[in-house]
Amino acid sequence: MAKLLLLTLLGASLAFVGERLLAFRNSFGAVQELEPVEPQNCVLIEGLENGSEDIDILPSGLAFISSGLKYPGMPNFAPDEPGKIFLIDMNEKNPRAQELEISNGFEKESFNPHGISTFIDKDQTVYLYVVNHPHMKSTVEIFKFEEQQRSLVHLKTIKHELLKSVNNIVVLGPEQFYATRDHYFTNYVLALLEMFLDLHWTSVLFYSPKEVKVVAKGFSSANGITVSLDKKYFVSRMFCLRSPG
Repeated sequence: MAKLLLLTLLGASLAFVGERLLAFRNSFGAVQELEPVEPQNCVLIEGLENGSEDIDILPSGLAFISSGLKYPGMPNFAPDEPGKIFLIDMNEKNPRAQELEISNGFEKESFNPHGISTFIDKDQTVYLYVVNHPHMKSTVEIFKFEEQQRSLVHLKTIKHELLKSVNNIVVLGPEQFYATRDHYFTNYVLALLEMFLDLHWTSVLFYSPKEVKVVAKGFSSANGITVSLDKKYFVSRMFCLRSPG
């Protein structure tokens, strides 16, 4: 009887592991067949040889690009260099990437930029919000864009206990944004186990100086996020939710 019970438990465990492996494989599109597509008007932009993570384009056609992300499990083409923010003028016939200098005492050596989002105030001043992972932690850095000098002035670093494993943000107003968490755990091994078990522990956060709260939860991995023009809906890679406001 004991042997039969052990065999039953072993069989159930193997079946569970097999199902999780298949689901984990499918979640990365490993079984999808893609038709090859020839690029149409794609061009290689010099200066971004080390890859790019996120982009945000202003109405004027200027585009900010984060580059050099170092994240557990992801390849990195310049492991010894800090991350950078580039600017591209999409109005140019042959656009090129220009690295933006960062001033005001910002610690550039540990700069590890991830998702980015911009905000333009009533005076047409542009602010760039950047998810940063210094020493594999998560902060949100606020910069003011100096268009004439083509540089960034660091204004503030935002930290909060809920801002962990942040992937991306979308800014609504001064120091007000929604942020996605792609993992619950910050430890790489535990994060992999979380994905393997499909725990649905990641969430979307709302941040303001007066309030920080979870506004949606129960997702496998909340990734990039953006907002509709009327600001009623926020759309992410894994889900669509309506703004509580």
